Amino acid sequence: MTDETPRYSVLIVEDNQDLVMGLEDLLRHDGYAVTVAGTVADAIELVRAQRFNAILLDLGLPDGDGIEVLRETQRLNPSLPVVIITAHISADRTVGSLAEGAFAYLTKPYDREELRHTLHRAIGVMELAVKVERTALLLNESEERFRSLVESATDAIVVADWHGKIVSWNRSASTLFGYANEEVIGKPLTILMPERYRSAHTQGLARMVSTGTGHVTGTVLEVHGLKKDGTEVPIELSLASWKTADRIYYSGIIRDISERKKALSSLAEQRSLLYSILDAEPECVKRVAADGTLLQMNKAGLCFIESDSFEQVTGLSVYDLVAPEFLERYRSMHEAVIGGASQQLEFQIIGLKGTRRWMETHAVPLLNPIDHCMEQLAITRDITERKRIQESLRASEERLDLVIQGSNDGFWDGRVLPDEPWSAPRTPVWWSPRVKAMLGYTDEEFPDVLESWTSRLHPADTDRVFAALTAHIDRRDPYDVEYRLLTEAGEYEWFRARGQAIWDETGRMTRMSGSLQSVTDLRHAEGALRRSERLLQDIADNTTAVIYVKYADGRYLLVNRRFEQIFNLTADQIIGHTDHEIFPREAADAFRANDVVVIEQNRTVEYEEVAPHTDGPHTYISIKFPLHDHTGRPYAICGISTDITERTHIEQTHRTHEEQLRLALASTEMGTWNWNLQSGHIYWSSQIDRFLGLSDGTGPRTQHDWLALVYREDRESMARTMRHAMDQSGADAVFEHRVIQQDGSVQWCVWTGEIIRDLEGKAVHILGTVRATDRGA
Repeated sequence: MTDETPRYSVLIVEDNQDLVMGLEDLLRHDGYAVTVAGTVADAIELVRAQRFNAILLDLGLPDGDGIEVLRETQRLNPSLPVVIITAHISADRTVGSLAEGAFAYLTKPYDREELRHTLHRAIGVMELAVKVERTALLLNESEERFRSLVESATDAIVVADWHGKIVSWNRSASTLFGYANEEVIGKPLTILMPERYRSAHTQGLARMVSTGTGHVTGTVLEVHGLKKDGTEVPIELSLASWKTADRIYYSGIIRDISERKKALSSLAEQRSLLYSILDAEPECVKRVAADGTLLQMNKAGLCFIESDSFEQVTGLSVYDLVAPEFLERYRSMHEAVIGGASQQLEFQIIGLKGTRRWMETHAVPLLNPIDHCMEQLAITRDITERKRIQESLRASEERLDLVIQGSNDGFWDGRVLPDEPWSAPRTPVWWSPRVKAMLGYTDEEFPDVLESWTSRLHPADTDRVFAALTAHIDRRDPYDVEYRLLTEAGEYEWFRARGQAIWDETGRMTRMSGSLQSVTDLRHAEGALRRSERLLQDIADNTTAVIYVKYADGRYLLVNRRFEQIFNLTADQIIGHTDHEIFPREAADAFRANDVVVIEQNRTVEYEEVAPHTDGPHTYISIKFPLHDHTGRPYAICGISTDITERTHIEQTHRTHEEQLRLALASTEMGTWNWNLQSGHIYWSSQIDRFLGLSDGTGPRTQHDWLALVYREDRESMARTMRHAMDQSGADAVFEHRVIQQDGSVQWCVWTGEIIRDLEGKAVHILGTVRATDRGA
């Protein structure tokens, strides 16, 4: 919708409030002024009192038949189109309504796009009828006024007789083709056409004279016109014909589209640059139609789904790529985006070759400027490795019985003071260090009271946020809201807050805790992506990667907002400058050396680079590729750098934990084991091989392999214990058995483990330790 006053007015005659709300939202979104009537009497009164461009009419109304409204409308204004919307599909209610004078009918439930097109066509027909009537009136009143209108038109207008000779044209036509009036009047139309069009024109003229119809009459064509000086000009031509009592005339409305062609050429060049940058982007960028059809995807996305080219997946539905267990969540996310809401989701896909990947997507609605249909524009990154590292780290920490403190989100915990409202400024609220870090404040600047937060809440968001809090506290509605907070830098940034209150037995809230997530980058991305004409700069500004373009001599041509934020610089301080003017010499020398290799070798190169940050050096994976001029010579390089510092830290932490676990187990004469109940594979550490008198194992074992090592008299009871462990509802499992050592002595082994179950309670893993004893425990 726009802020302009609606041009067309539509009357909805319907008594179903749910349908009315849906129709109102749809029509007002499309720019219509909407009036609603729920009865026959109200509708007839409105038709008599007001002017409408169209009527959407339900036939089944509480005080009568909607046909009465249709008949009264026909009596008052026969040209006013009425579109019937009915739940009855019988011929007397559908086709019968057309016989009564309705423009068209739609049956419930109606299709939104069909309704749009039908309403647009109805109003167009009415306008056309009004225009024809008005034109006829003007022609009858004054032919001179018509000539003045034609002469003042910016488009060229040419009229020819049935012989194809020019009988009149306007001033714009003379300006376009370069002829004076006396040079063209009475001359054939072919003098305005390049030679290649003349034969087809002659044949079409003959066909029109003999049959009265033409193939191109009433259509808009893009062709070329021929000027007096012999040059050709691209034009848009709209043809029409009419008959008098004994003659046929033809008219053409001609528009010079040279500037449009130049603009399209410029747009094509911009798109080429955009696609080059998108294809070098390590994250997947894709457009998805409302029905889920994949419309566009860059090279990274094709790699994720294991496709060699976009032609291979043309027409494919994204739903076919989403893993079944995530399909409903993805479908809900997509429908929310098409409905106008930005969304974020983590899910799994299954590539064309069967490979599973974890993906994190940030999706925003995008209005296609051509057909005005809503689409999904998403930036998706492969987080499979991150998920693997996180899972590995989590398992390691569980084995060591450690809990990692900290999160990317901030946390808060408030307690209501006795005899004071929860909104009192001095209400104690614990703010985690992450909250203060996100806002840039110290403990002294942001004390643990509610006033620290309320005083920094954006004035425009205050009423909305407090209303959400009140709804949660009083009605227990979910508390999930986004708002702006003032940072120490003096800027407002967007955050998403979620929380849960605790109530006492009287229903009074005593405590409320929750999380605070920074969504500033996402907010920036949402705003930027809605401006399609600046799609290149907007995508660059809202990616988590650092994107930049440098001339061959090292001067910066373009940087994204992430670059400015990380290095605390403005675009004016960067554009036109070199790395040596921005960064320390050592870092600048390394950046420049890598750039020179890309230019000299004229190819894409991936580097691991270290950049200085305020909190110390950060490690980046940088993809750098050359940009070429029209001769194919590289004139600049484009770089896309992704911060992998956190990932490197996680991997190092994981290795450290694994080493600590190994040393701890070795010192306590214990071994570890892991039984995957889904695959049937059993893994154990080298200490257990020693307990069992085996050499170090080289791979997983099965339950059968395990039982083969057990003392023969213990095998049957051992097998029963295994089956019981998989079926029982508890969380622990204990196995005992004997092993005969090589020296003939008996060794008891005690296996203890924790049973891990899925959401349905089914056992999927057993993790635990093994110790050897001289006698059964």
